[in-house]
Amino acid sequence: MKTVAQTIGGEAVTTRLAGKMEDSFQAFAVRAACFIGELDVPFSEEFDGHDFSATHIIAYIGDEPVGTVRLRWFQSFAMPERLAVIQRFRGHNIGNLLLERCRSLAESRGCNMLYAQVLPRDTGYWEKLGWRRLVADAPGATKQIVAMVKAVDPSKPLPEAEAPEVVVLRRDAQPDAAGMPGRTASN
Repeated sequence: MKTVAQTIGGEAVTTRLAGKMEDSFQAFAVRAACFIGELDVPFSEEFDGHDFSATHIIAYIGDEPVGTVRLRWFQSFAMPERLAVIQRFRGHNIGNLLLERCRSLAESRGCNMLYAQVLPRDTGYWEKLGWRRLVADAPGATKQIVAMVKAVDPSKPLPEAEAPEVVVLRRDAQPDAAGMPGRTASN
């Protein structure tokens, strides 16, 4: 299913769920250009075991993929991650379109909240879109991360509270030399 959100230079901006491997490759290409190419994020940090269990949403201008977000699912909330828009297409509301598609999907699946972990320099962008901060630092993070939430249904605002226990995520176990899940500091 495609949704048309706006036009840029007369071309339709659409969002679509990745349904085929080709779609996933397009999402990965956008992320690689933005995170690995622009921000020097290591490949091993950008791509992980969650990529094939998550929902990927891709923004297109015409047939060209220009943005993406990965959406992971939990019991009562959804977690948008890896929001990326190709540099020359920034400033056209594409990130907001992708996050709105996340909200709509989360609502259709019965989630009551969206939860994201963002860099401190990006909190202003997220707050402008109606997100609010929970805590300043994620436990055990190597970088400072800001936890943010947004109600899926704006008519049912989230309570003013610190990070609910269901939101606090532990770091995933890293595989050992044999490829088996290893131990993390939290297990």
